[in-house]
Amino acid sequence: MRVETIRIRHFRSISECELSNCGSFNVVIGKNNSGKSNILSAINAFFACISEGNVIALHPPFGKGIDFFKKEIDSPIEITITFELSLADRDALIRDIVNEAPQVKHAVDGLDPSLRLSVTVNIQSKPTFGFVRMIALISREQSTKDDFVQERRLMELNLSTAIEIQGGLSLVERQSKDIELLQSLQPDASRQIRFYFDRRKEDPDFKMSPNIIFDLLPNKFSSEISRDITREIQNSFQEASSIEEFFRSYENITTRLKESLARTKEESLKGRVFTFSGEESSIPAYINNLLSEVANLKVLYLKERRKPIGREEASKLLSLKITRGGPEVLRNIQETVSALLGVQIDAFESEPTRVVSRRGETDAEMDIDNFLADVNGSGIREALRIILDVQFEEPDILLIEEPEIYLHPSLEISMMRYLKRITPSCQVFISTHSTNFLDTGEMKNVYLVSKVESTQIQHLDYEEAESDIPRELGIRLSSLFMFDSLVFVEGPSDEDVIRDWASTLKVNLSQNNVGFIHMGGVRNFTHYAAETTLAFLTKRRVNMLFIIDKDEKDEAEIERLRELIGGSARVKVLERRELENYLVSSRTIAKFIQFKRQAANPHHSLEVPTEAEIREAIDKAAEELKGVAIAKRVARVLCRPIYPNRDNLFNEPYDETSVTSRILEELENMRERVQRCEGNVSRIYADQVTEVNNQWPTHKLSMVPGDLLLDHVCRQLGVRFKKEVDSARLASLMTESDIPNEIRQIVEEIGSGGGSR
Repeated sequence: MRVETIRIRHFRSISECELSNCGSFNVVIGKNNSGKSNILSAINAFFACISEGNVIALHPPFGKGIDFFKKEIDSPIEITITFELSLADRDALIRDIVNEAPQVKHAVDGLDPSLRLSVTVNIQSKPTFGFVRMIALISREQSTKDDFVQERRLMELNLSTAIEIQGGLSLVERQSKDIELLQSLQPDASRQIRFYFDRRKEDPDFKMSPNIIFDLLPNKFSSEISRDITREIQNSFQEASSIEEFFRSYENITTRLKESLARTKEESLKGRVFTFSGEESSIPAYINNLLSEVANLKVLYLKERRKPIGREEASKLLSLKITRGGPEVLRNIQETVSALLGVQIDAFESEPTRVVSRRGETDAEMDIDNFLADVNGSGIREALRIILDVQFEEPDILLIEEPEIYLHPSLEISMMRYLKRITPSCQVFISTHSTNFLDTGEMKNVYLVSKVESTQIQHLDYEEAESDIPRELGIRLSSLFMFDSLVFVEGPSDEDVIRDWASTLKVNLSQNNVGFIHMGGVRNFTHYAAETTLAFLTKRRVNMLFIIDKDEKDEAEIERLRELIGGSARVKVLERRELENYLVSSRTIAKFIQFKRQAANPHHSLEVPTEAEIREAIDKAAEELKGVAIAKRVARVLCRPIYPNRDNLFNEPYDETSVTSRILEELENMRERVQRCEGNVSRIYADQVTEVNNQWPTHKLSMVPGDLLLDHVCRQLGVRFKKEVDSARLASLMTESDIPNEIRQIVEEIGSGGGSR
């Protein structure tokens, strides 16, 4: 059996959600407190409720008020798992049904072999118990519906009948426990009871409290036995004239309980059970057999807080050395650990001073690269915890919360590969925060978990993402799914600067799930703004904002960029030349230069430049860069790429004469365009000088390259500015009043989730 669909209702943060089309390796990923662990906990609870192969679970893993969605205990927790049946499973089920109800043989034989097995478990609060509400054979299309076809319903249990069965089983459990306790009377207690009866025979006035009997019985006796049995024993003790009479009464109580237990087990149900063959007064044997088969699936649940590896694991490894076939198993485990983690593990008996354990057994210790396990790093120990548990337990279903805890990114990847490698024999479900589990594997079963009013699950379509998003863009697949808003910037330093500004302005980008994508310069704008990329992100309802440096762009070029995007996203072209131009603040630069000087000479008291000195240095640097600003504008106009007309190049016919003729024609056209540019150099230069001069008095700090301006200022004062390193540092030194209004609006828009959907 393989889990195919999981539906959870009314559990903790979950009103209703579903994991559909589960595969061999399933990744549940999302932000903190979104409900990821609740999903794995619900899966584990399902199997815990049927672990005995019964329709009733007297002691489910949870059932307190806080376990119910919004603490609404009147609505049960409901977990439905749909299993894919093998042909052997289906044939065994059919044989069991026909053996018990031969009259339905033809109906059973006509069932579609592709039907899935759906099992629904409910957990109640008052009284607290779990029960199998529904078992049905359903089609794949029905796996998320309740309207099961009548003839495919194998069993349905209503609440009143479930409560009746639960009451009977609780009584059986209580009576069995009472009988066990009554039979636990120890010989020493018998001698003490005889002493008290002998004392009373010698002295008729000797009085004993009826509670004294429980001081003479095993400690757990009085605290665990039923109250009515307690009173009956006390009365027998008081009324008995001899120890023989007391023990006869004691035996009579035990015998009566055994008879009552036998009657309880044989009682027929008053309520009805709906089955494949009609209404019945008991649970069919084929249902118990079927539940036993499901219960035989071994589930290993590793929670976020895992028990450290230690003596228990060392003892298991040590025992393999002396067990038939064990050394080969040990070698396989050692090779697996070595290949994944790059360490060697072994186990040995402890030194003589530590030989005896609490149970009198030989103690064992585990070595990792010839050091005791507990002196190794947390990452290695956490990874070993998972690997050894899987190797020892050999589960059919593995549930792991946060397998990346304490792991270096390279170990995360190794762990992911290991978990994928075991999937032929084990179905894996993990909850994680790590995008490495998305970006480094070909994930077909990734579920994004989010929570607004309640936990929601979205099955991510990676095949669509991989076909729609060009690989050469280098966009991490996690960015396409993990964020509600994406900001496309030209480089990494732009992201750092914006994040620092957001922090200063108290705009929480994490709260609004904002991610950044680095385009590597505006020249790649058209690649990132490709129609397929934008369509994919629009369908996912991701807010998109492109922040572009103005550089030397004119209004016509800016409008072309906006037309290319269309309505799928917003394009913000900065009013100043580039993002670094917004860092030009005399007060901030003064603090930055002080920081740089102190970093270079930490033990010297250096003079801090005044804001007036900084303003003078800024003005001087801008004048020095005026020629650069003009040159960049001229180059922008005259040095645009010149491309051949490809449509003309590749028209038919394709014989040598035609092809060479078309190529020569295009080369001539390109040469003519270059010559036209050559003829216009002087005019274009003069035009740009005039335009720069007209704007220079009021806009010069926005026209020169910002990173060069900052470096020129810093060089005048004995330090240097490097864009990749210092932009974010300079931004972090700015106060709210230093940040221009244009930037404020951009950051607040990003933080509010504004933009195109």
